[in-house]
Amino acid sequence: MPSREPYQTPAQRNRRGEGPARRYDRPVNYLLDGYNIAHWLAPGDHDLDAHGLRALLIAQLAGRVPHDAVSVTIFWDVRNPNPSIPPREFLDWCVMQNVPDADAAIIEAVYQADKPSRCLVVSRDREVTGKSRQLGARTQSPKQLFDPRSKP
Repeated sequence: MPSREPYQTPAQRNRRGEGPARRYDRPVNYLLDGYNIAHWLAPGDHDLDAHGLRALLIAQLAGRVPHDAVSVTIFWDVRNPNPSIPPREFLDWCVMQNVPDADAAIIEAVYQADKPSRCLVVSRDREVTGKSRQLGARTQSPKQLFDPRSKP
């Protein structure tokens, strides 16, 4: 009598026959703490003003938009808004929001999200990352954003 191999369920398939939904395949809304990340990029360069820090971060991110990003929103702290700078600026790969308190705006964006689990907050600020995680968002440090191989 020929031996039969035991029946094996198709590995890593759901009921509809689709492959697994991997973390990195899900669409992600990136919420970035602008000046927090910019200061991480230029730790010893105190000569950069607000515009220089913005330009530095935008230049570093322009070619490195993560492949799973549905949207990238950069929140900038602007306590005394300049009338010539609009509250929202659009580039082809991101939206920049000028707000009085970037930390509060990021937390509010996570709170208002339909699916907070699809939000990824990038900041070094423990208060921002902690509250964002409590609301269901994922978090990353700037180092993880710029070097995906680094450990959390």
